[in-house]
Amino acid sequence: MNKNRIYTSKRLKVIEIDHNVFAALSPYRGISWANAAFINRGKGLVYDTFFNLFHASELKDIYTQVSNQELPQYVVNSHYNSDHTWGNKVFKDSCIIMHHNAKQERLTENIQWMDAVIKRGKDSTESTAGERFFANEFEGFDLTGVEWITPDIEISSNTTIHLDTTEVQLIDVAPSHSNSDVLLWLEKERILFAGDVVFNGCTAYSEQGIHNWVKVLDYIIKDLKPKLVVPGHGSLCTVDFVEEQKQYLTFILEQVDKYYTKGITAEEITRKIDIAKYLHWIQPERVYMSILAVVKSKEEGHFIPQWNDIPAVLKEMKIHFDQKYNNSIPTWDPYSSWSESLKLLNL
Repeated sequence: MNKNRIYTSKRLKVIEIDHNVFAALSPYRGISWANAAFINRGKGLVYDTFFNLFHASELKDIYTQVSNQELPQYVVNSHYNSDHTWGNKVFKDSCIIMHHNAKQERLTENIQWMDAVIKRGKDSTESTAGERFFANEFEGFDLTGVEWITPDIEISSNTTIHLDTTEVQLIDVAPSHSNSDVLLWLEKERILFAGDVVFNGCTAYSEQGIHNWVKVLDYIIKDLKPKLVVPGHGSLCTVDFVEEQKQYLTFILEQVDKYYTKGITAEEITRKIDIAKYLHWIQPERVYMSILAVVKSKEEGHFIPQWNDIPAVLKEMKIHFDQKYNNSIPTWDPYSSWSESLKLLNL
């Protein structure tokens, strides 16, 4: 691999991971601190655009610096979530490609509401408990100017894009993390851009696709066999971490099957399980969200999180795990996504 150029802006670390192939990494502070990527070959492609226009603008500035002021012909969104699509306005003159489910799914995320929550702040008495939770998680973001950009192309199956001689495969793996997941695969280079199908260093959950998610991770491990993975969050990784995440999701399914009886709560199951293998991940108490999703899928089918109730439970779970593991949960370094990525690439 040609791994030479590194660009550091106010919000991003952009690393060349192959010739004219770049990963754009955020410091990983939790919810919405996502990654993106771009390929400066042929007429160019950007994969994801972050949560706000400020992050997206830094990505665009670095892209144009690398491409001699050319803009990418394509923007591909890994899935509908706001932290991967709300920067699309910066690239509105490019051809924006999403999974056909993304337009409907995005209706669950309201720009005006989230903007107001962030502006009121984490201590606002005007906000609900859930809104204060999000405001705390979203500190450092500003949604000024964000608006939904309707995709130019919607895909519902595997699709191939050619950037001159480079073949870019878009692989439909929905539903897994969401109902609109699209992997981007460079087969020759064996580089996988995974979106939120891979979270490096965080307990991730799916509203309804965890069983299929495990199958998708198995497909990545056994069929794609990537040399390098750019995850939707966290540091660059290899297939070894994909295996770790598969084991985590399998563990969740097994633990719920082990302890579930009619009437038991997700909190009760969470207190019973041993997450010692995952204490090094950021916010390990978020395992509760995965368990809640599986429990609710058994009882109600489609899972809709009740965000006004969840912050208090997450706080309880954090206290529980701190006590259970004798306050041994390590402090998370948000910039580890940068340092670990450079270490992996020997830079």
